[in-house]
Amino acid sequence: MHATKKFAAVAATTLAAATLTLAGPASAHTTGHHDNCTNLNKKWPHGVGLAKARDRTSGTPVTNFYRNTAAYREADAHNGTLDADNDGIACEKR
Repeated sequence: MHATKKFAAVAATTLAAATLTLAGPASAHTTGHHDNCTNLNKKWPHGVGLAKARDRTSGTPVTNFYRNTAAYREADAHNGTLDADNDGIACEKR
């Protein structure tokens, strides 16, 4: 086999294997603390929010959530439904 064709064949096989490897575990991940509010509240009992977030409520606002912008963004990127009211606090509870 010509060297160029051999290189192209090896490169295509390597790319296909890498794609399968990356797609497999990422799509199968369902056991982290960002999967749902039950799991997230095990780590942060009152939720996690942006550093300057304020709870939107007609009652007493939650103020004792974990304030960490990076952790909030990671949770929101993993599961965008964790912050149902879009106030910058995921899974807040009193």
